[in-house]
Amino acid sequence: MPQSKCSKQWRLLRTGYNDGAFNMALDEALLQTFAANLSPTIPENYPAPMVRFYGWQPACLSLGYSQRAEREVDFEACARLGVEWVRRPTGGRTILHDEAELTYSVVAASADPIFGNGILPAYRTISGALLGGLRRLGVEADLAPKVSLKDIHLATAACFDAPSSYEITVNGRKLIGSAQFRNNTAFLQQGTILLSVDVPKLFEVLKPSARLSREQAIEQVSQRLTSIEVVRGQPVAFREAQTAFVAGFEAHFSADLQPSSPTLAELELTQVLKTTKYANLAWNMERQRQRL
Repeated sequence: MPQSKCSKQWRLLRTGYNDGAFNMALDEALLQTFAANLSPTIPENYPAPMVRFYGWQPACLSLGYSQRAEREVDFEACARLGVEWVRRPTGGRTILHDEAELTYSVVAASADPIFGNGILPAYRTISGALLGGLRRLGVEADLAPKVSLKDIHLATAACFDAPSSYEITVNGRKLIGSAQFRNNTAFLQQGTILLSVDVPKLFEVLKPSARLSREQAIEQVSQRLTSIEVVRGQPVAFREAQTAFVAGFEAHFSADLQPSSPTLAELELTQVLKTTKYANLAWNMERQRQRL
């Protein structure tokens, strides 16, 4: 159900395909510039949220903000296969991004009441919009229940090995994975929508688990995820999926999504963040703490 009876204007960015360092730098730049424009005391009229849809080119492995790169990434395999790798500004586990996915990000005020009070209510609310997008593609999906750490202790380093609370599943298999970072005034949520999936390729660029062989890991993860192509039995194009999820956000939030491009200030900050962080090998190699 929509979260508001009255229409609220959102900012919509459709930035197409870019390399991983640029994608992560732009998402952080959007968060930083948005947060900088919030007054110390949140006003009654909360600023417009924004949603961005984008892709990855070339393929790129992304690590959760606090993961150890040397434990997870097979650097030689990445170089051999032409797969980049980058650290995300949000948490979670490792994801292989390629042309067979659509990525979304949402930036909004932490206290905006349309997202509820806290991380899990925001996940659940945004998942409602994602479910609406899937329905427009002929996919009926569900929200994963609230889970605890003990429920996922047998998972591999791969993000799609197990659903987190209120992520999107079909028959128990994860279809959309999301992660969130928030500060005192704003939050960034990033999510991966699997259009199709290549599990063996993921485990070519991930280091093998001490507990599972590569073949066992592939079998385990293959049983725990799915894609839009698999569920509906036919491929889905990037643009078709993007259009469906834009409509899903508009309907769920009773929102007016206004097409926009990154501002000059946002692009300038993106370049700074890309240079100093996301394209910086030393920064990516260092295990980061959740501070942006």
